Amino acid sequence: MKLLPSPFFLLIFFALLVVTCGKPEKTLFETGKKYEDSGEKTKALYYYELSLRENSDYEPVLKRMGLLLAESREAVATALFYLEKYHKLNKEDLEVQRELFRLYLFTNYEKEALEILEEMRFQGKKEAMEFFEATYLCLTRGSRQKEYLATLMANPLAGDPYYAPWVRSCEEK
Repeated sequence: MKLLPSPFFLLIFFALLVVTCGKPEKTLFETGKKYEDSGEKTKALYYYELSLRENSDYEPVLKRMGLLLAESREAVATALFYLEKYHKLNKEDLEVQRELFRLYLFTNYEKEALEILEEMRFQGKKEAMEFFEATYLCLTRGSRQKEYLATLMANPLAGDPYYAPWVRSCEEK
């Protein structure tokens, strides 16, 4: 007498097979995100890299890799690579726009920083665009720093801790 698996068992088995084999990049990304959220950035980057080996265009990983690497001065070029690749697919992501803008200013890529400003203007992000524009002018022009600093300080984004170094850089100049 042969025992055959029940149709229910086969259905569950195939469903599990599809789920586990269908999106390994997502599983690896989620593991990396857990490590990132717990502060283990090196492990997060490892799992993000594994995820990109499965799918080199997996958008959530491109963004997280770029943002994590942007925290290190030694990884600016690599951060730009991932953020630019993500940005081509998601032009309206303000978090990525601001990081690209910051990195472009840091690396003296003024033309690229201006392109981000134009995108923001076109997208109607007035508050952010005005803050970024005042930052750009303050850091790249040799005159009227007090005027640009006043514009920065009047903008609601000036209260965001992320932008504090931007304001300090303008104050120091």
